[in-house]
Amino acid sequence: MHNVPDNGHEPGGLSADEADALFSRLNSFSNLALAVSGGADSLCLLVLFDEWRQRNRWSGCAEVLVVDHGLRPESAAEARFVCETARRHGLEFNTLRWEGIKPLSNVQDAARRARYALMARRIAETGAEALVLGHHMDDQAETFLDRLTRGSGVSGLSAMAIDEPEGPEGLRLLRPFLGVRKNRLEASLRERGLSWCQDPTNDDGKYKRSRLRRIMGLLEDEGLTADRLAETAGRMRRARVVLEGAVQDIASRLLENHPAGPARLNRAAYRALPEDLRQRLLKEMVRIVTGRRPEPRLRQIETLDDLFCSPASGRQTLSGAMFEAGDTFVWSWREPGRVPPETLPDPEGAGVWDHRYRYAVPDAGPAGARGIGLRLGPLMHAPVSSKDIIWPQGWPKSAFECSPAVWNAQGGLLAQAVSLKTGTGENNHSCSLDLERLPIRGKLLDGRDGQGDL
Repeated sequence: MHNVPDNGHEPGGLSADEADALFSRLNSFSNLALAVSGGADSLCLLVLFDEWRQRNRWSGCAEVLVVDHGLRPESAAEARFVCETARRHGLEFNTLRWEGIKPLSNVQDAARRARYALMARRIAETGAEALVLGHHMDDQAETFLDRLTRGSGVSGLSAMAIDEPEGPEGLRLLRPFLGVRKNRLEASLRERGLSWCQDPTNDDGKYKRSRLRRIMGLLEDEGLTADRLAETAGRMRRARVVLEGAVQDIASRLLENHPAGPARLNRAAYRALPEDLRQRLLKEMVRIVTGRRPEPRLRQIETLDDLFCSPASGRQTLSGAMFEAGDTFVWSWREPGRVPPETLPDPEGAGVWDHRYRYAVPDAGPAGARGIGLRLGPLMHAPVSSKDIIWPQGWPKSAFECSPAVWNAQGGLLAQAVSLKTGTGENNHSCSLDLERLPIRGKLLDGRDGQGDL
């Protein structure tokens, strides 16, 4: 027998009180961006957000962002529909276009990454404090099933959060509808006599997400509802927070972080850790030495863990980081790879270099940084000979290839994060640039990208 009601009751839309409760956390923000595609969920976000801000006299500013991926003939018309809807509701809007050649495989994943990258650039221009998304409970359940098919562990199955401080591209993501079923959002639009755009790929069986939606209908007939899947994802996320906290504690005790960028830990101490914590620590090391959020496959992490637990020595890359196993230590550093750190000519003001260091150039007038043609880049590109560097004991020399260095246009090295032999005459210039390592802090991933995550 089916474990569902027989009357097929159609739920109603969200009431004003329910919407006020869902949007209440937005009161602390003064500048927001809303991601709206024209589908029912995001269009409902636009409409209910506008009603909420007027009802509660929210005084902040908000901009609707719509991305035209250019993947379907209808995409331009859908973007115009969103912009017209935003205009009717008195909201600012902006259309972002995904230009260039589109991939032939993994199109949906590539489009998602491009979407976040485009919105992140716009948000950097407007200074918005967060991006508000229309993800709902059905999305949460769908993500859970998707990660389950990939063999994910606690991190992968923890899925999405209502407030994601460090989402894709470093964006803060807010999902007020995460505890609401999709049919209630659609009902909210119907009650207002509003229509929405239908993306045909949502029903195209060649896409995994579409197949999972069909499976969810069968699972609900057996009592495995979206509500229950979302509850399980929430429990997984709570467990994940505990594990991530344990990894942060281990990293603070065992990891030695060199100011120039690389990190190392005692190999015997690493082997003594439980397997799950060892593998999470490897991801933490990647994040520390690259400054980026790693997204390695679980199989890659397991292979690296096997190397470090064996008596063998060797090197292996993982998500932009190089790892080396020695007799006593395991080292990790930012891998130059195909895209080494950039060299900034004549840096001005303040900024971030290579996601790892914050720089500031004091305003010294015409005779300042531009006067000497200042350069900020990796040590591997600096005008200095290897024999003139006093290499730190206990670290591979290659671990410092991507460490920061400052030099002038005439080839004079002003400063670098390792050290120089005395008497070279290259380190006696006045350096008009302040450089400091960005704080190393923990980040939880949003759980939508991983392939068999921990």
